[in-house]
Amino acid sequence: MLMLALSCLQGRPMQAAAEELLALGPDGLQLTPGNVPTPDFEGWLTARGVVTCTHHGFTPRAYRTRVWADDGSLCVASDSVHPPKRHAPAAATWIDTARARPATVFETMHPGYCLGRGDELELAMEAGLSLAVDVSHLYIQLRQGVVGEPTWRRLREHDRIAEVHVSANAGRHDTHRPIAPGTFGLGWARERLRAGTRTILESYLHRLDAAQRREQLGILRQTP
Repeated sequence: MLMLALSCLQGRPMQAAAEELLALGPDGLQLTPGNVPTPDFEGWLTARGVVTCTHHGFTPRAYRTRVWADDGSLCVASDSVHPPKRHAPAAATWIDTARARPATVFETMHPGYCLGRGDELELAMEAGLSLAVDVSHLYIQLRQGVVGEPTWRRLREHDRIAEVHVSANAGRHDTHRPIAPGTFGLGWARERLRAGTRTILESYLHRLDAAQRREQLGILRQTP
């Protein structure tokens, strides 16, 4: 299933962003924080039969909401979440919450967050956590030398990959650039998409016209 993140048009009103994204023909939407609430957005989605999943601090009533309490417990019931930042109070105990929440998906992150380096990814796999593998974050980790190729290979074979997140960057910051045929991790993401893994395009589409936006989906859907 190929989904578009609502954050592809971050900052726009929720319904307006959803309308633009659904016009591109995805299989559904990942509801993400960072969009302006619109009245009865959930009802609007339900009336149209839109397939959705929720991510991190999404709420239809606010731009975002708190995800982690200081004691490491979760404040949201989202399908997938980011682990806390490395120096946040929750960083000390979040893994205990993760082990106790097998239905919650935890996203691989970039340096500065938990699950932002190789030893933490190894621990997450050993713990059997359900993971959302963000290939753009892995690219940053590899370029910055905090993840080695053996861990990346093992992660690709992890038996509890629930989601794959796709966008592009230059290896320094998580910039959510549009993807291109040579984008890191794209071939593997296509394999997971064909195998039925929920695959989510997260590239910012604000400056692209309709044809360029559709091309983004075409690049990800392309078969060998």
